[in-house]
Amino acid sequence: MRLVGSPPPPSPPPKGGSAPSLRHLSSPAPETTPWRDMPHVVVEICTEDVEGVRLSARAGADRAELCDNLGAEGTTPSIGTVESAIFAASEEVAQRRALAGPHWAKQPDAAPFGLRIMIRPRGGSFVFSSDEGRAMVADVRRMAALAREMSEYTRPQRVAGSVAPQPPAVEIGFVMGVLTSEHVIDRGLLRLLIDTADGAPVTFNKAIDATRDLVEAYGDLGGLGVDYVLTSGGSPTALEGAEVLRGLVSTPGGPRVIAAGHVRPANTAEVIERTGVREIHMRCSRDDCAPGAPQRTDEAKVRRAVEAARSLGRPAGADSGSGADSGTGAGRTSPPHRSLRYPAEPSATPQRAPPDSDQHQGIARDRTR
Repeated sequence: MRLVGSPPPPSPPPKGGSAPSLRHLSSPAPETTPWRDMPHVVVEICTEDVEGVRLSARAGADRAELCDNLGAEGTTPSIGTVESAIFAASEEVAQRRALAGPHWAKQPDAAPFGLRIMIRPRGGSFVFSSDEGRAMVADVRRMAALAREMSEYTRPQRVAGSVAPQPPAVEIGFVMGVLTSEHVIDRGLLRLLIDTADGAPVTFNKAIDATRDLVEAYGDLGGLGVDYVLTSGGSPTALEGAEVLRGLVSTPGGPRVIAAGHVRPANTAEVIERTGVREIHMRCSRDDCAPGAPQRTDEAKVRRAVEAARSLGRPAGADSGSGADSGTGAGRTSPPHRSLRYPAEPSATPQRAPPDSDQHQGIARDRTR
């Protein structure tokens, strides 16, 4: 789908201005980024509020997918919610790093917390109109601008006495899924969204399970620059689609496979063992949350899921070089077709004021981008 009139991706700001574009600076060397190859299965928690992000980070999850309206299977959260979530995750990461001591950057827990933002204007079908597509592009553009504005939390930082940049506190990414009426990937809209994401990691959501040929769609996504695929293997649950998931995991060079679909703390180990995935996605809602009501995150459930995943250690074949390999979403080696590029911010970067401060400016200055 071609979006007539959609503005091009933002150009990198001039020298001396705000943080430069992600795609214009190379990644730190792998040996200086221990978070890029985590020795455990990655746990991603689906949340619909800032509290859920905070509790997920506190309980040891690697990432949180932030949505609105989980009753409609998740829609785009407000930019204010995203900003607050960045602050919340950063605070939890700061506490974790403080406990790790002065050499925290060399520890596995130095990994940034991954914050994945759902981009979906409504529930229902993944076939979107031109107007809806423009809204999706605009949401990605403004949230990518927010990540640049909050660079002291979302970009590696140069610290006095340190040779390599220190890992950021939070890694922003986007979750999206777009199809045509023929149930194939909407390549034009997806390319535009990825370009607008400014180098941030992109997950193609469970829209892939609604395609007419899941395996063919998976192959297409790698060529389009998608980093992760969230799927239950075309079945109602990850366990029912385990054979398909295992096949995708073994496909060289493809996007990383995240198993989803009725994954819960109680069946975490079984899902991992039967599918061979290295990343899982689940809701951990409190028991008192009724269907259709706001879904608040249960910290104890997140901890149980993390403990179950960590107890399995590194999955078999973790070093095979397949598309699902090479670490976590919180900091991973990208597929050959696309590399993430992060600028290293100078240590003198002024700290952004919290939301209730008089210095809080939002993203008004990015509205002309």
